[in-house]
Amino acid sequence: MRIIPSTNTIRKSILLYRLLKYRKGHGVHSPFAYNLITKVIDERCLYYSFNEIELVRKQLLQDTTLVTYRDRKGRQRTHTIAKAARDEAITPKQGALLFRLCNYFKVKHILQIGSSVGLSTLYLTSYSSQVNCITLEDSSGLAEIARVVYNRMSKAIDLRVGKVEETLSDALQAMEQPDLVYFNINSQPYDVLRLFKQCAGCADTHTIFVVHGIKSDKYMRQCWKSMCVDPKVRVSMDLYHMGLLFFNEKLHPQHYKVYF
Repeated sequence: MRIIPSTNTIRKSILLYRLLKYRKGHGVHSPFAYNLITKVIDERCLYYSFNEIELVRKQLLQDTTLVTYRDRKGRQRTHTIAKAARDEAITPKQGALLFRLCNYFKVKHILQIGSSVGLSTLYLTSYSSQVNCITLEDSSGLAEIARVVYNRMSKAIDLRVGKVEETLSDALQAMEQPDLVYFNINSQPYDVLRLFKQCAGCADTHTIFVVHGIKSDKYMRQCWKSMCVDPKVRVSMDLYHMGLLFFNEKLHPQHYKVYF
């Protein structure tokens, strides 16, 4: 008999608790937060571009070409593109949320830190052909896959390869003021909190930060807590797998846990 529940069982129990306590904006009084939860986070409509993006995913999952890349834990790996896509790519559910966020807030300028295999970039940019996106990736293997993905969807993405700590300053200067910053990295080789503070220095009242993997390990849990108490952050939303940060000074400071 199992005395200590498995990790997967614990995770499912936490998500069930969130479902019962935090679903559908329960207990949320802020109009901004309530509308965001009910109209964006809880929305389940399928948009026109989702099938196209998922078709690209299927193509990646059938690709047996070997590629060397650094995974989310900072480990150097040599696997097929299919395995890299299976292990590193954003899920369809999470990708759909990125799309809805950009669509709801009419985001025009996006900075993505960590391209992974490129599927998340497609979800971020597909709501409009007018989106300007700069993506930073320090793994040449993942960048190679991402380029193929962008070309398949005819996306003009400014993909910059190199150490993120070195490419971020130029990207922020080129973009001047991003509408949305997506932190798609969660491994300890990165100083995630320092990258956050550098981006927060350019944040405006309309800026949105999306942080992937806020519960992935102890390091990222600590980073997320530090981000939430940053003086510039007004509202944070803990979606368990992802976190949202808002900088609008007109919003009442509040930290939410949301079922997603």
